[in-house]
Amino acid sequence: MKKVIQRTKGFEKAFLKLQKKWRKKFIKQLEFFLEDEFHPLLKTHELKGTRKGEWSFSVGNDIRAIYRKETINERTMIIFTFIDIGLHSKVY
Repeated sequence: MKKVIQRTKGFEKAFLKLQKKWRKKFIKQLEFFLEDEFHPLLKTHELKGTRKGEWSFSVGNDIRAIYRKETINERTMIIFTFIDIGLHSKVY
């Protein structure tokens, strides 16, 4: 199955505000994510309430990456759109 990664402008802006060590950690976690979206180290989970339909995974400490996913053509392609990243208290 082909996996496509997209980023919103909001995500890119928030990403650039992160300390360099957290940007590097996100890239490392993204490798696990692309291998297995539900890798145990990521603690991936679906969000509820106003963020229903969005998903989150742990980058480290209190940093979370928020994304949406869309399946195209009966599971031949998944599009992951990253929409936010930052402290747990800021992104939820």
